[in-house]
Amino acid sequence: MFKPLSDLVKSFGKDSGNLLKNRYQLLNQVGRGSMGQVYKAIDKSSNNTTIAIKFLSQALLDERMRRRFETEAKISALLGEQSNHIVKVKDYGLDNNQVPFYVMEYLEGDDLDQLIKNKAISLSRFLFLIRQICLGLECAHNGILVNGELAPIIHRDIKPSNIFLAKDSDSEGIIKILDFGIAQIHNSDQGTLQKSFMGTPEYCSPEQMAEDELHPTSDIYSLGVLMYRMLTQKNPIEAENRTFQAWYRAHHENNPKPLPNYLQLPKDLDTLIMRCLSKSPSDRPQNMGEIMRVIYPLEREYKSRKTSETISFNESRKSHETLPLQQIYLQSSWPSDKPQKKIVFPCLTDAQEGTFSSLWTMLESQDINVFVPKSTLCFNHFIFQESPHPMILWVNLLYCREYEPKWLPCYLDLKTEIGYQITINLCANSLYYIILFELDKSNQYQQILTVKINEEKTKQLQSFLVKSASFKGKNQAEVSKIALKKQFESIKNNILNSIDRSHK
Repeated sequence: MFKPLSDLVKSFGKDSGNLLKNRYQLLNQVGRGSMGQVYKAIDKSSNNTTIAIKFLSQALLDERMRRRFETEAKISALLGEQSNHIVKVKDYGLDNNQVPFYVMEYLEGDDLDQLIKNKAISLSRFLFLIRQICLGLECAHNGILVNGELAPIIHRDIKPSNIFLAKDSDSEGIIKILDFGIAQIHNSDQGTLQKSFMGTPEYCSPEQMAEDELHPTSDIYSLGVLMYRMLTQKNPIEAENRTFQAWYRAHHENNPKPLPNYLQLPKDLDTLIMRCLSKSPSDRPQNMGEIMRVIYPLEREYKSRKTSETISFNESRKSHETLPLQQIYLQSSWPSDKPQKKIVFPCLTDAQEGTFSSLWTMLESQDINVFVPKSTLCFNHFIFQESPHPMILWVNLLYCREYEPKWLPCYLDLKTEIGYQITINLCANSLYYIILFELDKSNQYQQILTVKINEEKTKQLQSFLVKSASFKGKNQAEVSKIALKKQFESIKNNILNSIDRSHK
């Protein structure tokens, strides 16, 4: 006979000399998931660290459920190492009665279900939370290694109770995606065909309800339902009753309700949420990158409104915010807080057309005259250093066949507001401007170059943002700068040779 889970605390509790797996001391039950109970515990072998332990329910102790439970632990362990927005699993084992359990980080806070029940979430808060959910889901959809190949993970149960807002050093908290108990590994050869329906009908995609092959776009549909509910406290689609058949018809036949006008949502966000709720997977955003390209700029905009902060090195920016971009640049002079010498620094500028990134630099007069827009090509290259500090070296090369190339390197620290926001803006716009000033002539720029970022490099920048999101270490920016400079010096000639070959 198995010992009831209600007796676990007595067996392995703080008043008992027994320890689970000779190291874990159970304290009390703190939750219940789709497959079992979760207990708060102490890890005696790790400085009495507080952890959480999930046990498979005794009602589910058959071989199939044991395998599923173990798969959940493995998926969470692998993904938790890659993303700070997925709950971290640290250990797996069997108790004295052969009941499977796994150990995970202990989280304090509330799930979104509790937060939404209390009140609808403000737009700025919504954007902050959704960005983190997207980062976690992107990590899952990027996949884990299975037989030497990356296999996407489809969660299949994205809903408010599986999204946890944990307390951390940041007062705003950090999102953790929970419960990969019914997640599926997408095999490139066999697809992800469901053997039977599993999920929460309110949040399931039409194809999941139909037990068809699933792709990451199925999670995107569930995310659309979640986003709608976060903003309205209501479901976008209603069923006649709570039966599976009623929800099947609702997701296949009922159109989602429009988002209420009183929310006054930005048009891009409204369109994005409704696209996520499309019946056909091909009509939805195809990946998290598409969603984040809308969320990132909006989050920055509303965060700026909330805190009344401005991000710019241009002193005259505030008085020019409603002007066309070209007019702003024409009226701008070299900032007084920057030395008038050959330097490069980044800037964000708000204009009527939107927000744009630029690189401001001073050059000798002869260089200014050489690098005019008609005859100049500009090549960009991004080098990323993840550890010990997430940093990008943003390299621009001004190239004119008859003259010596001019390198314009600039660092973007992804743990500073300006570095983070400029990288987001580069991803969103896929272009920026280089503003060239002549030494000793700081009243107005001499040349302006428009530079585009190709799709491959845009995706590269997005991946840098994802990798930097989980960084929690101390500030070691200078160490990463030194490493990036060495990398840059080692590839300079390769870049030049590639350009020369392509323009012969």
